[in-house]
Amino acid sequence: MDETVSDALGRLADTGFCVIEGALTPDTIAVLKAEIDAVAARERAEETCWYSHGNQRIFMLANKGKAFLDLIEHPLALALARAVLDPDCLLSSITANIANPGNTSQHLHADQGYIPLPWPRAEVVNFIWVVDPFTERNGATRIIPGSHKCMTPPAPDAETLPLCAPQGALVCMDGRVWHGTGSNLTQDMPRRGIFAYYCRPYIRQQENFTRSLRRELLAELSDTQRRLLGFDIWQGLGAVNGLPTAWMDGRRRVGPTDEDGLFAAAAKDPTR
Repeated sequence: MDETVSDALGRLADTGFCVIEGALTPDTIAVLKAEIDAVAARERAEETCWYSHGNQRIFMLANKGKAFLDLIEHPLALALARAVLDPDCLLSSITANIANPGNTSQHLHADQGYIPLPWPRAEVVNFIWVVDPFTERNGATRIIPGSHKCMTPPAPDAETLPLCAPQGALVCMDGRVWHGTGSNLTQDMPRRGIFAYYCRPYIRQQENFTRSLRRELLAELSDTQRRLLGFDIWQGLGAVNGLPTAWMDGRRRVGPTDEDGLFAAAAKDPTR
């Protein structure tokens, strides 16, 4: 196992989160920042923007630029997600969060909060691509280190620490760790972050990619992206009009299928 991944997994097991510096190049950071600002401005102009606690959220980034789609199969994030969850883990969603000056702190939560307690293991992991530096003043995520080992929710007034990270870092959070967006106390420094959320392969994804992904993107998906977005069959789950007839007398229950011709049609005519 790669030493960076091994070290990150050790810290993740100990505290419930880890920070890996230098995961994004300066050029990639510049592209992501420009893309986030462009999409955010367009959604404000169209009055389709979505706010939570004064923060602007951008959903379904997979539809909103190749730079975002490429992030879902970043080798470092994918290695960590597969090591914690399952080699066949899925992307649950990819979103952006712009913590604006004057926002209010988000309530403490765990990302697998929809799963009944107790939580003996992580069922999801959430990655933060740090587009702007995360500092205590600009609304860095507040976190309770070690709370992933607790079998009960923390008290509402539990002490939290700011999850500070430099620009270009990758933050990985165990789905059981309690956290929330902090308050941005600056006057004019919005804090941008991209959140890529992965789940075990039997969990329903936060975003219904098979319905919401733009049809013209289908032909451009890599095999890995297609699997991560949930278009393939896994252990017999996710079939389209039943299992492929080619699998009839075998034991195959995992793999790509195009029984309804969706991808074949997209390859011929991406606008369909």
